Amino acid sequence: MQDFGLPSSQVYTPEIRFVDIDAAGIVNNATYFNYFEQSRISFFEPLLGKKWDWNAAGMVVARHEIDYRVPILFNDDVRIVTWIEHVGTKSMTAAYEVFKKKQESWVLAAQAKTVLVSYNHSEGKPAPWAADVIEAAEGFGYGRPDF
Repeated sequence: MQDFGLPSSQVYTPEIRFVDIDAAGIVNNATYFNYFEQSRISFFEPLLGKKWDWNAAGMVVARHEIDYRVPILFNDDVRIVTWIEHVGTKSMTAAYEVFKKKQESWVLAAQAKTVLVSYNHSEGKPAPWAADVIEAAEGFGYGRPDF
């Protein structure tokens, strides 16, 4: 993505749909979490080099936090930069910065984090991350990228 100089998997462009807009004319606060889910999928699939097998190596969301800075409107051009801050034995923290284009520059619209827990759906309980997930995350690197 030339706007940020990052790998395309790390910069997600959400489609701002009319259904995402609330009565105030802005993207509803809960909709951001759908955008973050899509940005994580966009981030992880190329990182792991395959389609994610959610049954064999599932994950569940344990926590979301978000700070809203500037509202997003229906026709706004938006990008979400995604990265991994930390990987533990059974959890990891994904982080995001949401930008919207205003005139010729990008404005920070929101910052967020998601704590994800590795989950074995067959057994119905948390499980350690698969080695390929840890290796891929370590190979990519942790922390906010410079852009």
